[in-house]
Amino acid sequence: MGDRTRRPWGGKATGLLTYTEDGRMWAALMATDRPDVPTRTLSAAPPLMRAAAAAGFVIYAGSYSIDGGDVIHHVEISLLPNWVGTSERRHIDWIQTDNGLDLELTTPPTDTDGGRVFVQWLQWTRIPEDEASA
Repeated sequence: MGDRTRRPWGGKATGLLTYTEDGRMWAALMATDRPDVPTRTLSAAPPLMRAAAAAGFVIYAGSYSIDGGDVIHHVEISLLPNWVGTSERRHIDWIQTDNGLDLELTTPPTDTDGGRVFVQWLQWTRIPEDEASA
């Protein structure tokens, strides 16, 4: 059973990642093909629709620290309750693109509940200054 690299939701994902100068961070990531919920609020949706919406969404926030070539996210709040109070390590790589440098974050090899080992990687592109302030 070999390791494999996996892109969240088959690469059909979008998200936002913020690091502040005072050591805070938050990350939100969602599948781009989540079905609409036919209610005004998530809490009004039937339980299976709420579960499907949550299954395609990850959000967490807290502080962060740098350890060599890794960033460590110290999770304080999270959609996944098990992450609260834990630290999530991500390896940092900088990828040269036509638009500048993208940030690539890679998880350590992780065992799944099904007994497989996988590595997740995400490539983040900086929002241009003029779009960030709009």
